[in-house]
Amino acid sequence: MAGFAVFLLLGVVIASYGPSIPHITQRFHVSVSVAGLIVTANFLGEVIGLMALGLTHARWKVGRRLTAGTVVFGAGLLAAAAAPTWPLVLLAVFVLGVGAGGLVVLVNLFFATRYGRRSPAMLGLVNTAYGVGTFLGPALVALTRGYSLVFAVVGAAVLVCVVFLRRAVDEETTPEVAPPALSARTLGLVATFALMLFVYEGLEAGVGTWEATDLISLGWTAQFAAGATSVYWGAFTIGRVLTAPLAVQLSPQRILAPAFIIGALLLLGIRAGVAPPLMFALVGLCAAPVFPVVVSWMTRVIPNATTLVTYAILGAVIGSALVPAALGGLIGIAGAVELPLGVAVCAIASLGMVGVVSLRLRS
Repeated sequence: MAGFAVFLLLGVVIASYGPSIPHITQRFHVSVSVAGLIVTANFLGEVIGLMALGLTHARWKVGRRLTAGTVVFGAGLLAAAAAPTWPLVLLAVFVLGVGAGGLVVLVNLFFATRYGRRSPAMLGLVNTAYGVGTFLGPALVALTRGYSLVFAVVGAAVLVCVVFLRRAVDEETTPEVAPPALSARTLGLVATFALMLFVYEGLEAGVGTWEATDLISLGWTAQFAAGATSVYWGAFTIGRVLTAPLAVQLSPQRILAPAFIIGALLLLGIRAGVAPPLMFALVGLCAAPVFPVVVSWMTRVIPNATTLVTYAILGAVIGSALVPAALGGLIGIAGAVELPLGVAVCAIASLGMVGVVSLRLRS
């Protein structure tokens, strides 16, 4: 339960960034593109946290690493809530990102490797808790008209989880297993999975970050845009609930390929002006199963690859930092109206990576 609680709170924070951008521009008198750096600061911190806590299994037990990550995450949230200037906010968000990165890799690896054949479903369910948080985050920002109160409350709750999370994981005893041989085929699969998760973040983090900005540019109010982003994350959560059992029964390709194809078509519909709030929500349904299915797929074709899975998840973390920033650059050059086309390109590229992995496995 502790892992579910932490992932729920993590989802609240991550989904709060996009709807907070209009409030940040007003409070600190910065441009939209500068305000979007809050996402980049978080995920650059996640890169550091993932590397520091995800690749230290030989020296630290899981409980100690989870404790460290949770404390850094909670302390960073409280600092960001209280920071009086924009540079200090970015610094605090970077710090909380360090803790978040460790939590992302450790909790995902725990659920992906500890439950045997049920691991895909369990991984989908713990990421559903994240999805519930992403639904709550924008709604809380809309209610409180900013991020400060949300971060303060979540930061306190995260610190409460420290004891329970460490105890729950340390009670688990798992025998040591031999790592896989580092052949060219294995390394190629790892690189392809990492690239797939990197590009996929255009759907999840890209839409979550910039949907509110896109809707405001189309004439909706900031309050409505924040609420629509909450609906997007709500659909994202429902998608994870629905696909968790399917991940045990269907092959990864049969889940991922339709998700990317339908997502790209929906995004083209948004660009054509067809009910953008509704279409964005449906994109959330399509994006929902991707991360847990890809991680489960990788642990299935490369058994005992704890460290290698960490590198693949690093691809998602780096993508979460760079792809939304690139989409923000697209918005700055061509306007928010072109956001759906940029995200559609990400969906099509992700579909290509599914094909590449399938071909590598056949060969």
